[in-house]
Amino acid sequence: MARFRPGRPPARAAAPRPRGFCVCCAAMTKVGGEVDSFCSKCELTLAHTVIAMMAGRPVKVECNTCHGVHRFRGAPEGAVPRGGSVAMKKAARPAREKKVEIAFADVLATKKKAPVPYSPKRTFEVDDVVDHPTFGRGYVTVSRPDKVEIAFQMDVKTLIHART
Repeated sequence: MARFRPGRPPARAAAPRPRGFCVCCAAMTKVGGEVDSFCSKCELTLAHTVIAMMAGRPVKVECNTCHGVHRFRGAPEGAVPRGGSVAMKKAARPAREKKVEIAFADVLATKKKAPVPYSPKRTFEVDDVVDHPTFGRGYVTVSRPDKVEIAFQMDVKTLIHART
C-alpha cells in the first residue's frame, strides 16, 4: 500500500496487463525457477524447472515429475488441471477400444488343411495344422529351413522339421 505524501499527486493506476500475466510469478520466473507448464509425456499441467529463457519468458523446461525436457507450453485446451480428481482424468481420456478375443478352436477351424501328425522328418509350411503327441493340435505360424513355430492352445513352440 502506497503512503500518502502531501504535496505530491496521487499515484496513477497501473496499465492493464496481458491476459494470464501474474505479478507474483513474473517476478520469480528465472532460470532454475519453477513454472507450471503442460508436460507432453505426463499429459498434465505440472511444475517444471526453467532451463532457458528468452525475453523474460521460459522457452525450455524440465518436468519435475518425469524429468522430460521440452519447450515451455501453456495449458492446451481440454487439458486436465493439476490436482484434478481421478474421475476428471479418466473422463478426459479417450475410451479404449475393446479387445477382440477369438477362441483357439475358431482359429483352427479357419485352417483349410487336414491335421498332420508331427514328425521331425516331415516338412511343414505356414498354416499347416499339426497334431503333436505332447502339446496337442496347433498350426504353423512361421516356417524356416530347419525349424517351425507352431501355435498351440497354451503356448507357441519352436520345433525342428525337414530332418532326414
